[in-house]
Amino acid sequence: MRKRSTATVAAILTVGALVAAGCGSSETPSGGGTGSGSGGLPATITIGAPLDTSGSVGVAVVGSDEQKGEELAVEEINSSGFLGSTKIDLRVVDTQAAKELAVQAIISMTKQDPVDAIVGFTLSPSFLAAGPNAQAAGMPTLAVGLSGDGVTEVGDYIFRTYPALSELYAKTDPEILKALGAKKIAYLHTSDSSNIVGQYEFRKKANEAAGYETVADETVTSDAISYQAQLTTIKNANPDVLFVNINGGQDPTFLAQYEQAGLNLQMMTDLGFQNPEVVKLPAAQCAIFATTWDVSSTAGKNKQFVDAWTKKYGTPPSQYAAWGYEGIYLMATAFKNAGTTDKAAVRDALANLKGFEGVLGTYDMNEKRTPSQGGILLQIQGGKTVAWTPETKCAL
Repeated sequence: MRKRSTATVAAILTVGALVAAGCGSSETPSGGGTGSGSGGLPATITIGAPLDTSGSVGVAVVGSDEQKGEELAVEEINSSGFLGSTKIDLRVVDTQAAKELAVQAIISMTKQDPVDAIVGFTLSPSFLAAGPNAQAAGMPTLAVGLSGDGVTEVGDYIFRTYPALSELYAKTDPEILKALGAKKIAYLHTSDSSNIVGQYEFRKKANEAAGYETVADETVTSDAISYQAQLTTIKNANPDVLFVNINGGQDPTFLAQYEQAGLNLQMMTDLGFQNPEVVKLPAAQCAIFATTWDVSSTAGKNKQFVDAWTKKYGTPPSQYAAWGYEGIYLMATAFKNAGTTDKAAVRDALANLKGFEGVLGTYDMNEKRTPSQGGILLQIQGGKTVAWTPETKCAL
């Protein structure tokens, strides 16, 4: 993926417009592309992108960056001839963090106004409600924003751009807690996101089994704007470490109130803290988190992506943008290797990707239909992220 000039992205459609397109056949359609299907790539490949670009602020920030990442990849692919004369038509649908809208969007994309593949999904609840429809239709589907468990388990047409965070936490949390010499732990998590609840439950269960004491256990909702009561409880509990698992868009407001409350704890967070707007906040100092991507990485094609994004938007990209961008290139490469829009052939091409060079590095698609690259540990220091090791020191 060398740096390329940009081209116009396809029209963005709303769910209402999609549903209004009419009722199609109950049979699985051949796809949105025009041409012979099995005889080669058509002039246009249509990719559906169900993303949560509105709704609560904690979610919209994530979905909007995923959309921009996908759009940038499409612009590059269409202007560079990556697929020869074939162009990608990106059909973005705002599912508004609502499961019923996600289901409607996928029904439309698989039956009423069919696409050739799906690259999207911001939240696990929306995917778990709508993903089975994509699987039943034999639709190659790549989830770009899901860090929870149970994604590829939906079926063999479902892929993801990074592994479940529980797989990373199982390796990284024990190492971090041991290095910190922690004994008492407090937790804060979003209670109405099944993805985040799963991460919180996994971490707490593992920590308690290892002998760490829970001294505070607080929850907020995904639309929360006040954290004062929870922060007061946590402050009074005086933990050694605070685990924070909330929606990425909530982090700046949480950190502002965290600072106002006079808290200065060692935090172990989730990858939402990787957002450039969060990294620069003084209250985020010394926070440690596991992720699969970093803006400073020179692995794979990451530098080209960061340069292209920064030139277009004037700021460094977030991890959400990186995953959206990667998702489009993964799917485009599958179409290129398959040489057809036949869905089974595209699925097989995606499953058999080897040595893919992208923003996450160079990796294969493993048997779980997940990139084989491992995680990295980062710590926020002085307004930037640095690699964390047990020897890393950080002054709170």
